[in-house]
Amino acid sequence: MMFKRQDKGKRLKKWLLIVLFVLVLIPLTWVVLTKLEGEKPIIELYLQSRVVPADFEITGIADDRKSGIKKIWISLLQNGKDTVLLDEEYPTRGFLQKGTIIRTPIQLNVNVKKMKFSDGPAKLRIAVWDHSWRDWWHGNQTYMEKEIRFDTKPPVLSILTSQHNVAKGGSGLVIYKLSEQCTQSGVFVGNEFFPGYSGYYNDKNIHLAFFAVPVDYDKKIDIFIKAVDPAGNNSRSGFFHYIRNKKFMTDTINISENFLNWKLPEFQSVDKFPSDKSSEEKFIFINSQLRKKNNHTILENGQKTENRIFWTGAFRRLPNSARKANFADQRVYKFNGNVISKAVHMGIDLASVKHAEVPAANRGKVVFADYVGIYGNLVCIDHGCGLMSIYAHLSRMVVNINDLVEKGDAIGYTGTTGLAGGDHLHFGMFIDHVYVNPVEWWDLSWINNNITDKLEIVRSMVP
Repeated sequence: MMFKRQDKGKRLKKWLLIVLFVLVLIPLTWVVLTKLEGEKPIIELYLQSRVVPADFEITGIADDRKSGIKKIWISLLQNGKDTVLLDEEYPTRGFLQKGTIIRTPIQLNVNVKKMKFSDGPAKLRIAVWDHSWRDWWHGNQTYMEKEIRFDTKPPVLSILTSQHNVAKGGSGLVIYKLSEQCTQSGVFVGNEFFPGYSGYYNDKNIHLAFFAVPVDYDKKIDIFIKAVDPAGNNSRSGFFHYIRNKKFMTDTINISENFLNWKLPEFQSVDKFPSDKSSEEKFIFINSQLRKKNNHTILENGQKTENRIFWTGAFRRLPNSARKANFADQRVYKFNGNVISKAVHMGIDLASVKHAEVPAANRGKVVFADYVGIYGNLVCIDHGCGLMSIYAHLSRMVVNINDLVEKGDAIGYTGTTGLAGGDHLHFGMFIDHVYVNPVEWWDLSWINNNITDKLEIVRSMVP
């Protein structure tokens, strides 16, 4: 009987231990694993720039999936003075539960002048705590610092060139000086932006900007220089300019059935080509939609320019050539006596003999050499600081991308590739992304008066 009582007592103790484990140890384990978790909150902070203007925004996200966010504190420290921007606490759902906020956006607007900060360095500090019981119930903490600089003053613009007489469809040059290094500066002609380039002079704050006046320029369009510093402060300044009006010719081109039968097969593989349409509709597609796409392909090469001037003197034209079409001719295309399409011819057509050697108009670097729809085989040369020349309808090309060519070097041979009705060279020039009249760049007198003299006058003004 005594052994049975002892067994019964042992079993009772065993069950008591199990109950104790269930009632105490499991909850305790849960508390240790949850309320004493050691994972720190996550902070994601977004600043567009470490240099900030008079008004700027601090944005970000605070996140804690384990315990929830308990507190967010943000301050700006400058010259030993700590200015608290945010000090906010967030409650829990209950004693043993997570916080009510698991993830929250951070968004603060800061006005530097109202808060009496001065231009110069400062420190952005942010701390986030969670509802963990770690650190004697203070919670896990994530702390972050970012060095920033207050800059409330816009850059100062000084125009160094005085005369800017430009024709519609023509080119211009303005040279200016900035009071500080800027992230962007250049000339606006209406909504068209032409970036400025430093490095030509020893003073890195002196910039030169080639700009174009589009053929459809309206006198109501503003022309000015704008500069934006790293903080986003911006300045703009007008400069004296006179835009000469220029009339462009209208040319009527009769499209024949023979021409279409000869040329249309070349475009059959073009994306979205209307193969099931009539010859007339196919031509309209080529002369409108494809022309627009091809011009974009050409003009985006302006972004590949180098921050230097490669060229010297007047630009060369195709030797012993006759001009067959002018820059900015307003072309009207007729088929069977009816007007079916219109376009503006943004280059000059030159013809000499079949498969004539085509020389580089001036020194520069080849940035493009490929087939481009209506322009056929085309070479684009960068002459520096946004100035480009193009050579189209080539029968073949003898240069490659990144080749440095000298004035007069052969770059290809004339041909009939693309939408060409006969063997010739389509020669064009553009600044950054706008076509300009090549005739100006063939004229040494124009170059001296409008470009070279300006460069030299400013050189004599600065050390």
